[in-house]
Amino acid sequence: MTAVSSDTEVEKDVHTHQDEALEPRWKVIAHDDPITTMEFVVRIMVQVFKKPLIFAEAIMWQVHNEGLSVVDTLPRSEAERRVKIATMAARLEGFPFRFTLEPAD
Repeated sequence: MTAVSSDTEVEKDVHTHQDEALEPRWKVIAHDDPITTMEFVVRIMVQVFKKPLIFAEAIMWQVHNEGLSVVDTLPRSEAERRVKIATMAARLEGFPFRFTLEPAD
């Protein structure tokens, strides 16, 4: 059985994507800490930020070696949504993993 979307639902989805495309972009920055495991950082990069494993590992190493890494550049609402999910996952596992947002300019 296939689901049929109403014209209103499709129109709403199109407007949402157009609105995001017009939003200013924000950098999501991950910060190092002495407790969060490397494996957890990679998992968050793959599952929440949708990074391929090779990029997730590169981000993890940059966070580990340099203290921070720009994870992604996204519309602010999407950046905030993903940071909220990642932060919640970290707290549930007892990690202080932290993110900040900066305008991408």
